[in-house]
Order: sequence, then C-alpha cells, then structure tokens
Amino acid sequence: MTGRCSDCRYFENDPAYVEAAFPGMASLSSAYSSVRADGGLCLRASLFVAPWKRCGDFEKNSEGE
Repeated sequence: MTGRCSDCRYFENDPAYVEAAFPGMASLSSAYSSVRADGGLCLRASLFVAPWKRCGDFEKNSEGE
C-alpha cells in the first residue's frame, strides 16, 4: 500500500461536503469542529476515514500534494 488517504484523489474533507454527506450532523455538532480534525470521506469506499490511513485503492490527487 502506498500513499496516505489525505493525498488520495478519492479523499474529500471539505467541511461543507462532509455535512452534506451526513444529513443531521450539524444538529449533533459540526463538520467544522475540532473533533473531526482532518478526517474525511473516501469517495471510492463510501467510508469516513482518518487522513493517515492507507489502502490499495490509493490514487494520487490531481493537485500533486
């Protein structure tokens, strides 16, 4: 396995996107909170993941980060 989730093209951690993906999240807290930290969604696996995780589906993001 290579690359971290945070560097993958399938990783999305924009707070507005995360809140839209989880309706009702704002009623419990917010995707802008420090509890979420840098976690985000894996758009390939439909999972909420930590940015340091890794998997075999990694594809470098187009931003070259």
